Amino acid sequence: MGDKPQKSRKKNAAPGLSVKRIAKIAASLFFEKGYSQTTMREIGRACNISPGHLYYYIKSKEEFPILFGEIRLTDIAQWEKKVRAAMPDLEPEECLRKAVREYVYSVHKRRKMMLFWYSVARYLKREQLTGMYEIENRVINVFREIIEKGCRKGEFNASDPFLTAFHVELVCQTWALKRYYLYKRYTIDQFADICEQQAILMARGYPSTKRRSSTKSL
Repeated sequence: MGDKPQKSRKKNAAPGLSVKRIAKIAASLFFEKGYSQTTMREIGRACNISPGHLYYYIKSKEEFPILFGEIRLTDIAQWEKKVRAAMPDLEPEECLRKAVREYVYSVHKRRKMMLFWYSVARYLKREQLTGMYEIENRVINVFREIIEKGCRKGEFNASDPFLTAFHVELVCQTWALKRYYLYKRYTIDQFADICEQQAILMARGYPSTKRRSSTKSL
């Protein structure tokens, strides 16, 4: 099932405070003010602790992208374990629907961390993005395996299961990347329904079939 998530950092040195709690607060500040504009002092103030106390948990602001990756990787490891446990007992279409829906909810849970990654990725060092790369690979591989199984059983007809899995993951992530627009039109449950349907259509090869048909008519 791939590598295990990295070991947890220091926790609970102060009552009611944890690294995950600090990360959530920092992600909100990065989302509101921008990564470059947010200082460690502001993060500490938002956490109701002194800068010195904050440094007990996080040595520098540059550690936050890595920390976000560790937290998100833990989420994905749990999601992957749950989906893989269900795969032998579910038909590919039902399994893909389940995997997509639960992944959308996972995106919703960490939407600010994910938006942070995409908004500042070009400014980060490669080692700060390692977690992001591993997460995407693991998610895409789970979707790919389900789609390949569906193709073998005749339920799906994707010409390129890897690329289809890549597109399925991208559609799900749109909730974080474009949520400022989408939340005005859809609830998270409605958006999960749409992602399910889009994933099934792509796995069945409908978009590529339409392209081939239009090409022949020219």
